[in-house]
Amino acid sequence: MPKLGCVRVEIEILGSGTSTGVPVVGCGCAVCLSANPRNKRLRSSVVFTVTQGNQTRRLLVDVTPDIRMQALRSGISAVDAVLITHTHADHCHGLDDMRALYWCGGKKAIDLWAYPESLSSLKQTFAYIFDETYDYKAIARFETHTFEQEPFTVAGVKVQPLQVVHGNMRVAGFRVGDAAYITDTNLVPETAMNLLKGCKLLVLDALRKAPHPTHMSLPQALEVAREAGVERVFFTHITHDLDHDKVNAELPDWARLGYDMLRAAVEENGRISVMEPKPSGLPPFIALR
Repeated sequence: MPKLGCVRVEIEILGSGTSTGVPVVGCGCAVCLSANPRNKRLRSSVVFTVTQGNQTRRLLVDVTPDIRMQALRSGISAVDAVLITHTHADHCHGLDDMRALYWCGGKKAIDLWAYPESLSSLKQTFAYIFDETYDYKAIARFETHTFEQEPFTVAGVKVQPLQVVHGNMRVAGFRVGDAAYITDTNLVPETAMNLLKGCKLLVLDALRKAPHPTHMSLPQALEVAREAGVERVFFTHITHDLDHDKVNAELPDWARLGYDMLRAAVEENGRISVMEPKPSGLPPFIALR
C-alpha cells in the first residue's frame, strides 16, 4: 500500500448499526431498551478525515438513510467525496439528503466513486439526481467515477479498494494510509487480506456472535483482524444481539465494539489515538447520545 507521507488519517464511525438500526422498531430486548448510549446505533457509515499540513480532506463512505442525523451530530457540513461500498438500501438510500452538503460545498458537484455495477444501480434508483436535464434545483449533483481493484486518487488522497464478498455480491472496503474500513462481508479474500497487511487501524463488520450467511460473526471478524495483524480493530454493523459493555469485557484489549461518533486516528507519528465523541449540540433524544 503506497504511503501518504506525513499525514493523519482519522475514521469517525457515523453509524455502527445493522440495516434496522438499534433500537429495532417494536423490539423490547435488553439492548434495544438499554440506557447506554453506545447501544444506540444508526445505520453503518464512516467518514475518513485526512490531514496533511494545513490541508484537510473528508471522504464519506456510504450515504445511509440516517445521513442527515449523522451529519448534524458530527458537525459535517461538506465532504470532498463519497465512496460507495455497495447499493443495499441501508448504505445508499440517503443519497437525496446529500443536497444539503452539496449546497454547503458551494454547489460544486461532489465526486462519487463506486463499482460500475453499483453506479448503474444508483442511476436507476435515483434517476432524477443523475438526469442532467432534470430542472428541479433542490437536488445534489455528483461527478461520477468508477473503480475496480487498483488504487485511485480523490481530492489528492490515495484510496485502495478492498474487494470483499457479501453473500452473492462484491462489496468495496477502503484503505487510506494505515486505516481501513470493511463493512458487509462474510469473506475477506486473500487478495484483500494482502492489501490489509501493515494496516494499523481497522473498522470491520461483525454482525453478531452467531454465524450469518452474508456477514461475519464476531469470532470470524476477530480472526480476520488477527490475521491482518492490525494494532486496533473496532467492529461495526452490529445487531441488537450484542450489548456494548458485556461484549467488550470479553474481547482482547486491542479489539472493541465500535459505536456511533467514535473517532480513531493513525497519527503522523504512526501511533493510534482514540477519541470520545464530539459534543453534538443536539437534544439527547435526537442525538441518541
